[in-house]
Amino acid sequence: MTPTDEGGGGAVGKLWRKHGRGYYALLAVGTFLYLEFTSLTSAIQGATGIGNFLVSELLTFVIESIVNTLMASAWPFMWFRWMGNEALYWAAGGYAVWALLIAIALTRREKRARKELGL
Repeated sequence: MTPTDEGGGGAVGKLWRKHGRGYYALLAVGTFLYLEFTSLTSAIQGATGIGNFLVSELLTFVIESIVNTLMASAWPFMWFRWMGNEALYWAAGGYAVWALLIAIALTRREKRARKELGL
């Protein structure tokens, strides 16, 4: 038994242990990029000049990135704050698409492996 097969939850639990973590990470990265983009655009809009922008970004970039990383790691709460209950639909729908894409990719990989092995 592999480490991903251990634990309860039946088929849904097994699917989450195999592929859900990647989905969670994907949404965390997407949320981080969104937060970084909004931070950058607000800094550009608030700057009075190029020199002012560069100085303010040099001083605050690292701090804002750390804060954005922490906020992105808790993306479900961020999404719920931004979208309310609609966030549940987006996350569930996205996971359905994610699971479908994983299934397609694994099926193609299995077909290629079978063909290479002559099975």
